[in-house]
Amino acid sequence: MLDENVKELSEIHISAAQQILKYIPTYIEVGDYNGAISRSYYAAFHALKSLEILDGFDSKKHSGVIAHFRQHYVKTGLFNKELSVIIGRLQEARGFSDYDVAMRFELIDAEEAFENAKTFVDAIELFLKTE
Repeated sequence: MLDENVKELSEIHISAAQQILKYIPTYIEVGDYNGAISRSYYAAFHALKSLEILDGFDSKKHSGVIAHFRQHYVKTGLFNKELSVIIGRLQEARGFSDYDVAMRFELIDAEEAFENAKTFVDAIELFLKTE
């Protein structure tokens, strides 16, 4: 049986993911496509954290969280490889949106990132509900 604090922390992360998703359309609406892309990544990242906390796994690096997901959830077949691709693309785009001030994403990029983040968060949330 899982410790109540661990369950609560997992629920906080999935709730944060859903909260972030809720506001991404506002970023898109006002034309802050870089912001929408960054927030899309963080929605997916919080969903990942909600899953991995239940494993007792934590990493100081985002790359470590993603690597753990790929090794323990994608390679084992618990999640489709498409989700590995999605989180990789979101992470790469977030890097550009947050750290390359000359990079300007377009509407289509922001909408795609948002849809991918929703797909990712929904898959994690469904898994958490069924496990």
